[in-house]
Amino acid sequence: MKIGVLVFFWVYMVSLAGYAQTQTVISSKKPLTDSTIQKGFLGGRLSTGLEQQIEGLKKISTEGKAIIEDLGIKNLGIKASMMARRAVKKAPPKDEYERIKTERRLGNYGSGIRNTLEEINVVKYVEDEAVSAYVGEIWWFDPAQSRIVTGSLKDNKSAQICHGPFKRIINQQINEQGFFYMGAKDGRWETYGPDGELINKQYFHRGFPSASSISYFDLEKTKIKEIIPIVYGKVRGQYRAFYASGNLKEEGMLDDSVRVGRWREFHEFGTGGRLKKEWRYGKDKFENQEPELIQERDAQGKIIYQQKTTSE
Repeated sequence: MKIGVLVFFWVYMVSLAGYAQTQTVISSKKPLTDSTIQKGFLGGRLSTGLEQQIEGLKKISTEGKAIIEDLGIKNLGIKASMMARRAVKKAPPKDEYERIKTERRLGNYGSGIRNTLEEINVVKYVEDEAVSAYVGEIWWFDPAQSRIVTGSLKDNKSAQICHGPFKRIINQQINEQGFFYMGAKDGRWETYGPDGELINKQYFHRGFPSASSISYFDLEKTKIKEIIPIVYGKVRGQYRAFYASGNLKEEGMLDDSVRVGRWREFHEFGTGGRLKKEWRYGKDKFENQEPELIQERDAQGKIIYQQKTTSE
């Protein structure tokens, strides 16, 4: 009986060991997969046909980014946005011209069809005024006359130096517009007729026609020696020459390189005024007449010669 039980137990243990070995061998093998199935939704079981196109677009995007990085222009969109914001920040304020603070003035004079309005800007702070000694014509706003005028600024405490945009309107039509820089014409200036037609257009650079020929005493170009006005390729306008000290030496008008009107010569220094000689030329380049000496003075202002008038 005992022998039978042992034999049964031995047979049972051998069978159990064989079953465990069989299970171990089967579980160690990897399941077979179908390599022909394409990737897609639900593991490839549901395909839309767009998978290959998506992969192509991803490849193009990756290659495009690589090219941009090779060119050294990473974050192109961000940089463009930053540049646009900086450009907006750099826009000059409306109350400034060439980084100088201005204030607006309105001139009003005349009546009827000659009623004139002037939109003017002047230098806001007196300490910012720096009128050039080389410019022959300085414009300023006169509150007493309610208009802009040109003339001597000496001992004129009411003068408000024109600086920035200017516009003159006559009978509700723009007559003239342009810019001033410290009282001198600057940039583009336009003149219009009564029907709004453009009559004249000229460009200036801080008081001189922009194409003018300017020579200097120094390499730094701070001391002007001579200004030859050039307009549309012709020598035309106010000529000025200076001493090295900055004092005016000679001035007059040129019409196609021909001296016209009154010309003046000056002493470099003088105790009784600096006027040296005054000449009279023809009215325009077509009037052929010899220059006439009107007056001559010495450095002390004493008259050496005075032209006699016809009534004398």
